[in-house]
Amino acid sequence: QANRNVCLIPDSAHGTNPASAAMAGFEIIEIPSLQDGRLDLDALRSVVDEDTAAMMITNPNTLGLFEIDIAEASAIVHGVGGQMYYDGANFNAILGRTSPGLMGFDAVHYNLHKTFSQPHGGGGPGSGPIGVKSHLAPFLPGPVAARRPISEGDTLTLANDEFWYYWHEPELSIGKVQQWHGNAGAVIRCWAYYRRYGKHLKLMSEHAVMNANYLRHRIQEEAKIAGLSEYIVDGAPADVVKHEFTLSMAKLKEDKGVGAMDVAKGLLDMGYMAPTVYFPLVVPECMMIEPTETESKATLDEFAKKFIQVLALAPETLHQAPITTPVRRVDEVHAARNLWLRHDGVDR
Repeated sequence: QANRNVCLIPDSAHGTNPASAAMAGFEIIEIPSLQDGRLDLDALRSVVDEDTAAMMITNPNTLGLFEIDIAEASAIVHGVGGQMYYDGANFNAILGRTSPGLMGFDAVHYNLHKTFSQPHGGGGPGSGPIGVKSHLAPFLPGPVAARRPISEGDTLTLANDEFWYYWHEPELSIGKVQQWHGNAGAVIRCWAYYRRYGKHLKLMSEHAVMNANYLRHRIQEEAKIAGLSEYIVDGAPADVVKHEFTLSMAKLKEDKGVGAMDVAKGLLDMGYMAPTVYFPLVVPECMMIEPTETESKATLDEFAKKFIQVLALAPETLHQAPITTPVRRVDEVHAARNLWLRHDGVDR
C-alpha cells in the first residue's frame, strides 16, 4: 500500500520521533494534546484516513502521564488500516504492569539504554531492539534468529536445551539493513540485567514512579522554604505522574532572564547530570526530570536542595555556567549544525 505515507505523532513527543519518521520518508501530522496533557482523540479521528501508515507514540508520554485512552487510540488507527508503533523510551514506568501488545501496539523498540541499564551518551552505545506482532514478522529484515526442536539423528553443533538455533530469512523480508543484529554487547549486558532482576522487574517500575513523584514534591517543598515557589511550575496538571515529570522555567526566564538551559548548566556545577531541556515542546522553557528507579532517598533529597540553590543564584552566574567543569559552555546550536567529527589537521 504505497499510498500510506503519513505518520501521526503527538505534539508531546520527543523530537526524535518526528525526526526519525521524516528520515524514513513519512509525512508527519502532529496530533495536539488536551489541557490535561494527554492525546486528543477527536483530533486523531479527524486526520486518520487511507494514507495513514502508522502512529508513533510513547506511553507514558513525555510529560510523564499515562495515556489512559491508548486502547481507543489504537482502535482508531487500526480502523483505517494503520499500524501502532511504540517508542519504548518510557517503558521502565510500566515494566511488569502491562505491555505494549495489550495497549494495541504492532511494533515496538525497547530503549535498552533507558530501561535495562545500557549506558548511553558519553558512556554509550545506546541500543533499541525492535519487536513486532506476528502479522509483521514476515516483513522483518533478515536474517533473524530462529529455532526448531532437535530431531532424532540430527548432528548439530549449534544446539542447546533440545533446540537447534539457526538464521532464518523471513519470507517477505524488506531486505537487509545495516547492523541488523544490533550491538551484541549491549544486548547481552541487558539480557543479563533482565535475568538478574527476574520476578522483581515489577519493582523497577514501582521505584521509578515512586522516585519521580517523591522528587517532584521535594522540589516543591524546597522551593517553598526558599520563597521560590512561583518559579516551580508543573508542565502538566496532574496529581500523580509516572517515571518522570516536567517543570516550566518560563516564569524564571521572564522575571530574571534565566532559562531552562541556564538552570541545567548550573546543575552541572553542583555535580549533577543535567535533565533534558526544551522537550517536550508543549512546555515552555521545559525541564524534563527522570530520577530513575535506582536513586536513593538521600540522593533525591540532596538533588532537590541543589536544584533550588541553582534557582537562587545570580543570573550573571548562571549565564556563565558551567564554571567548574573541564569544558565550559559551548555553542550547542552551532555544534549540531556544523559537524566536525575528525581531529584537527584533517579535512572536514
